[in-house]
Amino acid sequence: MEASQELETLRQQMDAINGRLATILHERAALAHRIGAIKRRHGLPLADPSRETQMQAQMRQLGAPNGVDPDAMARIFAAVLAESRAIVERG
Repeated sequence: MEASQELETLRQQMDAINGRLATILHERAALAHRIGAIKRRHGLPLADPSRETQMQAQMRQLGAPNGVDPDAMARIFAAVLAESRAIVERG
């Protein structure tokens, strides 16, 4: 297989993964919105630092030596958490 053909195949696979990531992020955003609504309805604090810490630790563990570095996984997930917090705060 030629390099350009191989690259095109890999880029198509990357585009498909990007689409799946977008779908997952949309699903997560919808859940964050629902969680925020429940917290508001019951007068609960919108932020839950202990839950965020727990999720951060879990995501670090999902990093693998031959995959995503745990520090990189933590940085990526920190951005996801920040956006989720913004969704909850916006209501």
